[in-house]
Amino acid sequence: MRLDAQTYSSETSFDLITRLLQLILGMEMVTISLITSDKQILRAQQGLDMEESSREAAFCNIAIRSYEPLVIEDTHQDARVRDNPFVTGPPFLRSYIGAPLTTADGYNLGTICAFETKPRQFTERETRMIGKCAKLVMDQLELRSQANRDPLTKVANRRSFERGLNRELARLRRRPGTAVVAFLDIDYFKRVNDTYGHPVGDRVLREFAALVSEQCRENDRVARLGGEEFAVLLPDTDLPAARIWAERMRWKVSKTRFAGRDAVKVTVSVGLAALDETQTSSEAITLAADQALLEAKRLGRNRVVAP
Repeated sequence: MRLDAQTYSSETSFDLITRLLQLILGMEMVTISLITSDKQILRAQQGLDMEESSREAAFCNIAIRSYEPLVIEDTHQDARVRDNPFVTGPPFLRSYIGAPLTTADGYNLGTICAFETKPRQFTERETRMIGKCAKLVMDQLELRSQANRDPLTKVANRRSFERGLNRELARLRRRPGTAVVAFLDIDYFKRVNDTYGHPVGDRVLREFAALVSEQCRENDRVARLGGEEFAVLLPDTDLPAARIWAERMRWKVSKTRFAGRDAVKVTVSVGLAALDETQTSSEAITLAADQALLEAKRLGRNRVVAP
């Protein structure tokens, strides 16, 4: 199971694990970091005031290339990191120990790690300890992933989507930008269940969710809101770009035959709503997207509508 780095906030259990590791190692800084295609996202941190950094600059980007803990006792003596901006500039890191966060299917999604501003030697016991802390983090992530997923389609559920939308609104208030919510509804889906039966209908929903996910970037968030209605959160996207994405998605769905030999054909209606730093309510965003979706249906379905 691949876990989504955007799903998890800095929660109490993560903070407890980082505080515990900080006490055990007696080190200045401890973080739990998740990696996306271009970012390191900090989900818990002690002694470091930072929410994210570029993946290229992250020590985490080195640590996830292995399944064993990474130990750097003096960054000035290690060619991999001695020119790193976090070594040559604030917080001027001199030593590092980190362990990858590895899913059950062998995918490294981030690290738990500790930093110091002076060189340090690490014992074998300390290396084992950070590996055990990584296991604790993964246990928490796996449990939360199950709670945040729609059991049929394996995409995010409504509760998880709403949390992600609220986090995106908070991010835009801190750092102005753009994002778009897309609501997608499979047209006349009741006919699929009535004609082919619910097992085929369930397969269409699973394959539809997979198709939508394939058309999304790693940082986009796909969710099933219920029934045949889905939503996608598109960060760093404006309405014109979102419309292009949605039209491509609509065309792709119309050309796809679902459910194997049953070759079910469906279409999709899409409603779009933009987010920006001026908005304070996720309810207003979802209402706008829902109204755009209803307008798409009123106009004949199999179309994209934006305000």
